[in-house]
Amino acid sequence: MSQYVSLAALKLAIGDPDTVDDVVLSSAIIRASAMVDSYLSAVRPGYVGIAAGSNFVSAVGSNSRTYHGTGSDTLFIDDAMSVSSIVIDGTAITSTAYVAEPLNSVPKRFLTYISPSTPFHGLGPSIWTRGTANVVVTGYWGLNFVPDNVEQVALGLAVLIWGRYQQGKPVAFWGPTDPEAMAILANLDYGWRIETVRGG
Repeated sequence: MSQYVSLAALKLAIGDPDTVDDVVLSSAIIRASAMVDSYLSAVRPGYVGIAAGSNFVSAVGSNSRTYHGTGSDTLFIDDAMSVSSIVIDGTAITSTAYVAEPLNSVPKRFLTYISPSTPFHGLGPSIWTRGTANVVVTGYWGLNFVPDNVEQVALGLAVLIWGRYQQGKPVAFWGPTDPEAMAILANLDYGWRIETVRGG
């Protein structure tokens, strides 16, 4: 199960160094992490997951995914830590023919084709050849680390869940009817929320 914040960090946040509550606190962490996954899956098309323990949408890690060629120079992909190879219509393309973007951050969200599709520079378009399931991208999907903002949101949710448990109140279920949980989760909007689906 996903755990986006450590037990030690949660215990420090609530001022509870005792081990008697560790099982309940660990459960709160797992639940908070699942709420993060649910929220990110809802607001970010192409969300795969974070770290090897996350399997919310599909397997995090190294594998291949198939996309439809767009006929343009941009190919939107699922969240990727890195891209290792691309095959178009059964032919591998050189790693210098494309750039994984955004350039200076992860996850990568799209690939820009920068080389012409023929060896004669300037005579062929620099495009992802249009087709159905004709582009196979191999890489590391999702993230192999927990970003700081995800960790902080998971911590805030775990503290909320623990506080409700202590007060004998219902534990938070993510949704629009839980304004406290939604207020914490909204901190993920910057850098993660994407309003429209752009690609396959």
